[in-house]
Amino acid sequence: MQADQQYFDRSRRPRGASAHASRALQAERLQVQPSPSVYTQETAQSGFNAYSVPVSPVTPNHSPYVSKGPDYPYQAGSSRQGFQDSGRTPNGSVAAPPSAALRGPVNGIAPRPYTANTGYQGNATVRQDSESQIELVSMKKGHYEEEDDGDEEYLDEIYQIIDAVVPRTDDPSLPSLTFRVWVLGMGFGILLAAGNTILSFRSNAMTVSPFITVLLAYPCGIFMAKVLPSGILNPGPFNYKEHALIFVMTNAMATTPYALSNIVGQRYQLYQELSLPACFAFAVVTQCFGYGFAGITRRFLVRPAAMLWPSNFATIAMLNSLHVNDDISMGRYPMSRYEFFWLVTSAMFFYTFLPGYVAPMLGALSVICWFTKAVPHATGKVEKLAMVLGSSSYDAGVGFLSFSLDWSLFSVYAPITTPLWAMFNQMFGIYLFMWVIVPLCWWFDVFGDQKVGFDSIYGFALNSPSTYDRNGSLIDTKDFVMYSADNRSLVLNETFYHEHEPILISTSFAVNYLTSFIVFVSALVHVALWYGKDIWNRFRASLQDLDSDDIHAKLMDAYPDVPEWWYMALLVITLGGGIAVCQFGGFDLPWWGVLVAVILALVSMLPIGIIQAISGQQIGLNVMSEFLIGLILPNRIAAVMSFKTFSYMAMYQGLYLVQDMKLGHYIKIAPKAMFVSQTFSTLVGAIVSTATACVVYEAFGKDDDPSFPQGFQWRLQKQPPNSGWNSASYDTFLSAGAIWGAIGPARFFGPGSPYFKTLFGFAAGIVLPAIPWILHKLQPDSFWHLINIPLIVVMPTSLGSQQSTYITPMILAVIINYYVKKYRHMWWKKYAYVMSAAFDAGSGVTVLLIFFVTQFNQYYTLPFPTWFLNPGDVERCLPDDIIGCMSHMSMGNGFNKSYNIELDSDLCQTIN
Repeated sequence: MQADQQYFDRSRRPRGASAHASRALQAERLQVQPSPSVYTQETAQSGFNAYSVPVSPVTPNHSPYVSKGPDYPYQAGSSRQGFQDSGRTPNGSVAAPPSAALRGPVNGIAPRPYTANTGYQGNATVRQDSESQIELVSMKKGHYEEEDDGDEEYLDEIYQIIDAVVPRTDDPSLPSLTFRVWVLGMGFGILLAAGNTILSFRSNAMTVSPFITVLLAYPCGIFMAKVLPSGILNPGPFNYKEHALIFVMTNAMATTPYALSNIVGQRYQLYQELSLPACFAFAVVTQCFGYGFAGITRRFLVRPAAMLWPSNFATIAMLNSLHVNDDISMGRYPMSRYEFFWLVTSAMFFYTFLPGYVAPMLGALSVICWFTKAVPHATGKVEKLAMVLGSSSYDAGVGFLSFSLDWSLFSVYAPITTPLWAMFNQMFGIYLFMWVIVPLCWWFDVFGDQKVGFDSIYGFALNSPSTYDRNGSLIDTKDFVMYSADNRSLVLNETFYHEHEPILISTSFAVNYLTSFIVFVSALVHVALWYGKDIWNRFRASLQDLDSDDIHAKLMDAYPDVPEWWYMALLVITLGGGIAVCQFGGFDLPWWGVLVAVILALVSMLPIGIIQAISGQQIGLNVMSEFLIGLILPNRIAAVMSFKTFSYMAMYQGLYLVQDMKLGHYIKIAPKAMFVSQTFSTLVGAIVSTATACVVYEAFGKDDDPSFPQGFQWRLQKQPPNSGWNSASYDTFLSAGAIWGAIGPARFFGPGSPYFKTLFGFAAGIVLPAIPWILHKLQPDSFWHLINIPLIVVMPTSLGSQQSTYITPMILAVIINYYVKKYRHMWWKKYAYVMSAAFDAGSGVTVLLIFFVTQFNQYYTLPFPTWFLNPGDVERCLPDDIIGCMSHMSMGNGFNKSYNIELDSDLCQTIN
């Protein structure tokens, strides 16, 4: 980038100011000369709304904004009612794409010929009129306040955002739901569904992004188009509509079903006798439940132009770049995205063997533990404090100053694809709560849980998703529950509860609930303050715009719409299936509870969907649904967990599908093709994920143990903390079920409870978002508009996971999204997202390979020999003699041998 290009302050422009004048005023404040900078949207797969950053000035020989040929023929800033080169005649009928000879030049440059296979051909043409370039506007900063504050202004602004990425033309003759789509979509989707389900059992759960299928499907599609015989198997060249549908199918299958938490919790952790058909049915109905809601609300959430769904723009931009075949770096970086992807994937594949198998200590480098060691069974707070701060393992501390060199551990934060301002908010919140508030609450015993984990190897347990009795001793969640008199429901074991009450949780767990209450309320307040006017005006505009001259909606009118009764039939079928599986399958939710879940999801989906479509932020219902059903159905753990899954997934999955519907709307995919592909892929994904989870759990085997309800214990539950596979996310879900279901919110959070104080989070959620909003009003040119309270408080950390993952993603985000983006912008623009996908792919394959080769066969595990970087305690926070004992157990159970603790030292027998 040139030296005079800066990150301009995107403050709300005065009424009547032009874009160029506003830019000049901002540049004057920064003491730089105004340049005709083009603004390109900074998007992220995470769905956060984006801020605009400048790229190189437009010159005849160097332009980051190019017309997309005949599929992108419109002038920037043109009216949405214009039909010139839009593929549609003024009377609304679809016209064949005009030839290049009939098209006028765009800014004096002749367009390229049109090709039916992709819509693009040849080198990109340059658009030179810098004043007409699209200036994307951050929605948080507000829309431009011109003389006219009417709905027309909102729609014009929206079209400026959309036009930066989405073409205004379509070729309805292009095939979409082809044989290639089914083969590649199902193939990649099944692999991602199975792989991500296995990875969900890791201590630090990892997800391989479906975004990699955008890169992998393209050469596969091209190859199939060349080798398959013409006809039904090969209708012609591989096109961008097929490419987009492959992504939609894999996207629907890649996310692990929320129902697995119910299935794993009830069938395997609580040892409830759930049949496999009931498990499959529960997963299918909860995954497909949201389709009915998506169809009902699509008129408001998909068709209106005001419903942006900005997270789709990154996918569309990548599809455009692949099918345009242009080099956005203008030859400066000649390596193609595919070459770069495979190079980085290979490098990450081999590197991950180091922290994943050979040298696990690289994944948890504890600075404090380099200078001090834990004191086993210490009784004083001062003796424990160093380890409370420095350790980060399961049942240990908060990982202060610890860092990780293992991408698979911290990839959940998406440091490359998340906007830098969002990363600053998110990581600041983690540092504040995990490194300051949690230790202070523990030190001053705010929740009366300082004794939790006193008998553990560390003498405390801050990083734990488990429950404890009033003395701080660990309680197995299965002990909370018993079968009811009719042997149909899992209910609270009142005798056991009264013998151990009050039930305690770790300080981190308590603070996590505090932040959950803050997030729910603060998200509503934050959106109302920052986006309220935009949402209201754009929603009002969308109601008026449903049948107006929106070019994208009119282009979609060329395709037969999905009849309403399809969605209603699917809703009725899944509703009936949900009631049946809960009544007769062992999930214990009464029929009226399913209906309440439906009503809750239906009432909340439209307002929350509007918020997400415009602001990119989703407000979850999981905690509030637990709160509601816990009050209505106290002491029934399975019913509460099932209600949570139904209500949360009906809204979440519904909005997930609406987002993909909007992608199809932008790409111009036939609605019926979208319906079929989404429904079938979701159905298959639910079956594959459920089967994979059951196979993984049962393949580990079981050991006879009469103390367990069915006379045995699953071996996966006995994995040592340093194995990296302790199912932390499933443990957290089950503990939440015990808190909200078995015990109930009235007991656990009511007056007199140690955790009554967490309810003040609701009041804090009202006050906190107003502070930066008021300060921004007082100081509009300051940084207060970048302070996002819901992002700060959201706490995405997983209890029981390795907590050494907070520093490295922030460093990586600053390097990639500040320094590289600022000084090597074309490199960043071409390779950044590709690099993130390559990191996910390379590390994900290695983690799965290590798992299957060294750990999956419990009768012949292959542990790597212990050495300095592979100790029993991956952080080396424990004393050396205890680390030695842990190494004995790890190596003693490997290579088809069994560790005999009676032959070990007295110390080892004591701690094991």
